[in-house]
Amino acid sequence: MSWKELWTEHRPAPLNLSDREILDWLGEYCDQAVYTRPTPQYRGGFTLYCDEIKTSGQTLREAVCLAAAKLDELNQ
Repeated sequence: MSWKELWTEHRPAPLNLSDREILDWLGEYCDQAVYTRPTPQYRGGFTLYCDEIKTSGQTLREAVCLAAAKLDELNQ
């Protein structure tokens, strides 16, 4: 395995969830959601902690859909 493979985070394709599915998923799986305001040095966004998986995204939808895909991949 090369150093690139060791240092590159594997990211599954985000799921496409509806607004209702996002709210249900947040309520069922996520313990904490943190919003960080953008600064000139940092783009900001949401960080979710769901079933011991940390996931980040610029929007809440992006973060939830990616977290759902990661959890779905782990359960397979």
